[in-house]
Amino acid sequence: MRSASSTVNEPADLESDVRGGSLAPAVTRAAAILDLLAERPASDTALSDLARGLGLPKSSVANICGALVEAGLARRSGSGFRLGRRLAELGGAYLAAVDQIQEFYELADQLPVASEETTQMALLDGLEVTYVARHDGRQPIRLASEIGRRLPASCTALGKATLASLDQDDLADRLRGVEALPVLTPNSHRRVSELLDDLDEVRRRGYAVDEEETAEGIVCLGVAIPRRRPGEGPYGVSVTLLKARADTARREALAADLKRLARLLANPLLAHGGDGRNP
Repeated sequence: MRSASSTVNEPADLESDVRGGSLAPAVTRAAAILDLLAERPASDTALSDLARGLGLPKSSVANICGALVEAGLARRSGSGFRLGRRLAELGGAYLAAVDQIQEFYELADQLPVASEETTQMALLDGLEVTYVARHDGRQPIRLASEIGRRLPASCTALGKATLASLDQDDLADRLRGVEALPVLTPNSHRRVSELLDDLDEVRRRGYAVDEEETAEGIVCLGVAIPRRRPGEGPYGVSVTLLKARADTARREALAADLKRLARLLANPLLAHGGDGRNP
């Protein structure tokens, strides 16, 4: 939502937006304010900090914050503002409407090998993935991204798996104009050509591998979920484990579990028609 910042430098305030017959700028600015509050969820954000971050007059930001407070999307706290409880309600309603998420939790716990590890589900959005569900497994060390976190698709197994599932025109559109890729570790891809070679290998192998590209000492495997209907997703699933435990046999077993999980999520009839272990 921070792309909205390109519009927040206009001088109009909330009242003039309404008088002009359009609420779009005010809604865009409200979304940008919520983004700023989300960057510091555990602390108060002062009105002056919000105004400075958006490049807007304090009066305009105060008007929008007042509307957000009335709607329950923000709340006054100390000398500033924080996110409101209404956001949790809306987020819960959104997640409840995505049937695949509930199915993910039910099915991940049944996987013969991957149920022991951290298994995650995420959505590809542009060239990033947003994590929407997580099964923590039974390992004493939890290796996971928090639900809602975004990471570069080019560094993650789940991201590379979903990128590899795109048709060539869609993939080319997403990569057009990209000169350098985000680098999280020394193993991250730096050039688009490196990523494209990796995606070819993903298609050949049938699953993606994050070989310490997101975090050193951590290995992830990822598989794209076939789309249930046009325009959906793409979603993917991944499993994360310490590199020291990622021997060849375990990788193969985990990849098989992820492929099974992706098939079941793509076609719920397979899961509901049996025990989900032999679709």
